[in-house]
Amino acid sequence: MKIKIGAIVFFLSVWLTGCVSNNMAWRTNERIKEVNLGMTKSEVIAILGPKYMIASSSKDEKGNPTEVLAYKSDSSEEYRLKFISNKLIEWNREHVNKYVVPDQPTPVVK
Repeated sequence: MKIKIGAIVFFLSVWLTGCVSNNMAWRTNERIKEVNLGMTKSEVIAILGPKYMIASSSKDEKGNPTEVLAYKSDSSEEYRLKFISNKLIEWNREHVNKYVVPDQPTPVVK
């Protein structure tokens, strides 16, 4: 009886973990609709949450600080939001290829 209960608890926990992960991705998809160009970085983070990656950081041709934040949407997509001088100027949803094949050495022909 204990084995059956343990198995049920295990499968429920795995199932719920999957639902929570999927729900977080879909919340990002829903919340991105609230984001508008011209918002500050802190306004965007308040909407989308603090779990982001800094995809790039640089300066533009005028010397203004430029930063791109990346938010996971699901296992193969992410949103990239570009800020110049702390203002959102564009955002994109991008497919992320998680199956990268390493370069193969070129065979030497004799």
